Amino acid sequence: MKRCLIAGAVAIAVGLPVGWILTMLATPLLWKLEPVLHMELAGHSGPSDWVFFVGWAIVIPLLFVVVYFFLLRLEAAHAREPVGNGR
Repeated sequence: MKRCLIAGAVAIAVGLPVGWILTMLATPLLWKLEPVLHMELAGHSGPSDWVFFVGWAIVIPLLFVVVYFFLLRLEAAHAREPVGNGR
């Protein structure tokens, strides 16, 4: 449970700004896709709101999985460490 809470907190704290930055960087691509897809993906000031939500819906779960498995490996490595030589 503790691992899930830590992974979730890190994924949200890191995923919100990273998702926002990646979505803003995708604006030129979104402008080129608008005539092809016949839908508004980006306005004059940046991507549409729903595009941000899609970006966050992709980035945050991916970060959660990465952080969760990193914590699992860290915990397993810590469990394999020798306790010491008895001093």
